[in-house]
Amino acid sequence: MNDQVKIMIVEDETIVALDLSMRLQKEGYEVVGIAASSDDALALFTEHKPDLVLMDINIKGKKDGIETAAALKKIQEVPLIFLTAFSQSEYINRAKAVNPSAYLVKPFNNDSLHTSIQIAIHNFAVLGKPTDPAPASEIKEDSGKESLLFFNNYFFVKHNYRFNKFSIDELLYAESDNNYIKLVTTTKKIALRVSLQYLADKFKHPALVRVHRGFIVNIKNIDSFNEEEIVIGPHQIPIGRNYKDDFLKSFRYL
Repeated sequence: MNDQVKIMIVEDETIVALDLSMRLQKEGYEVVGIAASSDDALALFTEHKPDLVLMDINIKGKKDGIETAAALKKIQEVPLIFLTAFSQSEYINRAKAVNPSAYLVKPFNNDSLHTSIQIAIHNFAVLGKPTDPAPASEIKEDSGKESLLFFNNYFFVKHNYRFNKFSIDELLYAESDNNYIKLVTTTKKIALRVSLQYLADKFKHPALVRVHRGFIVNIKNIDSFNEEEIVIGPHQIPIGRNYKDDFLKSFRYL
């Protein structure tokens, strides 16, 4: 399991790109590649499907970063942060046309970079779509209310001001524990200060099914079940009487 957020860099200045890559890797991100042109960016994006793109506006070639960003988003929506040495309104207005998650004006520090990435992932996952960009100086670290996020086939868990990525396929079940929930994955257990109802209401995924007032299961990982319980590996999970019908119906939608 790789819980690193995958980031693609589009930057035509080699020294700048390598420095940015090193910064990101030191912060715990995975850099899937560096593209210096629009064509390279399209190929890299198609191959790796990154979780986030850092895009310099002023790349060389027939298409600049704004046009390239528009082309990437036609392939698949993705959180995108524009990098630019210019803060004039004409650049910002053009950038807004492709709905980036944020923009950073060069030079920027590691704190601004890290915070912009976290906010971009947060907004994209919570809202389900990009939002108008905000300068890094106006972005504040998340207060922690949104500690569990979903988009595509992944969920992100916030820990120590960082969102860590997991595949939905890794999640076995979620269990209620008063004001907390416990997420049990194939490799670890994660405690979060949110309710199970919050999980049920906030995130709609056909594989995640409420089977009891205290449990949500990933039906893709069920080994067996009967009228009273579900077995996932060594775990036995009760089926609530009021949830049986919805549990059985859920198999139709996978």
